[in-house]
Amino acid sequence: MNKAYLAMGALNVEVMGRAWLWLDTGTQQSLLTRSTFIGNDRERQGLKVACPEEIAYRSSWIDAEAVARIADAAKERLRAVLAQDARRESLSTKI
Repeated sequence: MNKAYLAMGALNVEVMGRAWLWLDTGTQQSLLTRSTFIGNDRERQGLKVACPEEIAYRSSWIDAEAVARIADAAKERLRAVLAQDARRESLSTKI
């Protein structure tokens, strides 16, 4: 595939810095392996991988106020999820 793009003059290359990691996920097994790696890394470091809001903020596409609004909305959605699960659990113990 790379040779085809090179022949068309449409191949672009960028050197990635140390903070970048390329994970090939061309097979089901490699996708599973990479997702486990990402999950373990997120748990260990407490950081999100490819968080769109963080990328937008760090790229100056949105400001701190927009990040705060997004965080507030996410907090409300997540609280609703927890409340829904609590209701389900309450119903299942009554049956």
